[in-house]
Parts: sequence; C-alpha cells; structure tokens
Amino acid sequence: MAWEFKHDLYTDLTVRWLTTRRPGQEDEARMRGTDQEAVAAAFGEACAQAVDRAKNPESYGDTATLL
Repeated sequence: MAWEFKHDLYTDLTVRWLTTRRPGQEDEARMRGTDQEAVAAAFGEACAQAVDRAKNPESYGDTATLL
C-alpha cells in the first residue's frame, strides 16, 4: 500500500495561484489559499494571465506544446 501526499494541493499561504497549458486542451487557472478575499482577488489576476497565455503562448514558453 502506498500513500502519496501532493503538496501542491494544500497551502497555508494567504493565496497561491498558477496557470497551466495542457496540450490539446484549454489553459487553466487555479487558485487556493486561507484568505477568502485574497483568493477572490487572485481569481481575476489568474484568469487574466490564462487569457494572455492563450493569446501569447510564446511568452510563457508554451510554443513547444502547440501543434
């Protein structure tokens, strides 16, 4: 039996967010944190970065994943 702790699913930070591009799929924005207001504020910033990432993938080093 094995148990794996995925440290990126938990945070004790006020807010943490990131954007990800998955080949052949949409860009994704994720945020989590301990402060509801900070997470809500980060939502807009993360979404804006996801849109920019979709429009300008070369700026984020995503050109290798484009077909």
